[in-house]
Amino acid sequence: MANNRLPPGKARVSGAAIKNPGRYAGNVGMDDAPPIGDPYPTMTPGEVDVWNECRAEMPWLHASHRVLLRLVCKLAARMDEGELGVQASSVLSALLSKLGATPVDESKVHRGWEKDPDDEFFRMH
Repeated sequence: MANNRLPPGKARVSGAAIKNPGRYAGNVGMDDAPPIGDPYPTMTPGEVDVWNECRAEMPWLHASHRVLLRLVCKLAARMDEGELGVQASSVLSALLSKLGATPVDESKVHRGWEKDPDDEFFRMH
């Protein structure tokens, strides 16, 4: 069974990208990904408000998060209207966790805007 592919950032830090450069050529990391963009045109005003709030509070989101964020917006807008049941609340919590929007998961998110003092030692040349 083949090993799982490392994310580009981890491959750079661990040296795997230097050992097997062809394996990681062309991989798009979080820093290179397209931005989250504007809300979907079919979203309600309440959903758009949630989208904009999430985009402002979670700057690490990018284009591959669009569908998950859309689901979060739908559920959070329902919650604001008082129409969210227990099962939907659980789904919303799981989605927020996947997006790194809970206190526990936030520590796992790579923040591209924050400089790590160790970057200069692990940078590939």
